[in-house]
Amino acid sequence: MQHPTLRIGRIAYLNVWPLFTLLAPAIDANPHMDCVSGHPSELNAALGRGEIDVAPASAFAYLANPEGFSLLPDLSISAAVAPIQSVLLVSPVPLDELEGYLCRTGDTVLLSQASASSNALLRVLWRFHWKLPDAAWSMTAPGTGLYTDRPFVEIGDTALSYYLDPPAGRHIIDLGEAWHAFTGLPFVFAAWIVREGLGAARRETLSGMWNRLMEIKAGLPHRLDELVESGGRPDWIEAKALANYLRGVSYDLGPDRQASLLLFAHHCRELGLLDAVPGLRWQMV
Repeated sequence: MQHPTLRIGRIAYLNVWPLFTLLAPAIDANPHMDCVSGHPSELNAALGRGEIDVAPASAFAYLANPEGFSLLPDLSISAAVAPIQSVLLVSPVPLDELEGYLCRTGDTVLLSQASASSNALLRVLWRFHWKLPDAAWSMTAPGTGLYTDRPFVEIGDTALSYYLDPPAGRHIIDLGEAWHAFTGLPFVFAAWIVREGLGAARRETLSGMWNRLMEIKAGLPHRLDELVESGGRPDWIEAKALANYLRGVSYDLGPDRQASLLLFAHHCRELGLLDAVPGLRWQMV
């Protein structure tokens, strides 16, 4: 019987670039591992359809479907320290003028088609931290918000480029920083989510991948500067800026981040975005 392939989703953003750069030799050397790239919402959907087996996907996707997924222990994409730099509300006016702006121009705020977690995070902050009146939430494709006069969510590398070089006439609000100001906790944007129903062979491959990821995570602080200088980064970001950004990203999922994830779920339930606050169910590795 042919050994089945473990299909691994990869977020097509710089926040996972160090992990996948160092994981690539193991994937290339193992005929039973394959990689598929996409933005978080694409990976959420692929997991739900069973087209991939594991991915660092939107944490909200797990919270919304805990029966269909489990979590790899000790792994996330989260804020190490505020700000995170790549999950933003981009606004035509400063935050303290936003309520008046929406009253004058219409109350539409654009969410990103790329990220369930970031959209839900904005709605939580909007209601419970900033205490703004309800908005008319609408969706927009990544990278299109600048062509409107609306406040909009942007994530990933496009958001990072806006953070480093803010577009003229726009104000940058870092959502990871805002969550930390609200709760004192680091926000968990993505978790390593495993779909239900993996057979024994895929689970064995998954265990080997998890062990390699844990080795990479432990050694990454000592290799980050080397990785950044070794090439592979896009031309639009300087090595120093990339290193600074990546030091603000954490791959841990310890007690503080687990508490943050469950607090986020609690607020999402209060908003009606979730039916209940689920427990965190771990994949055995």
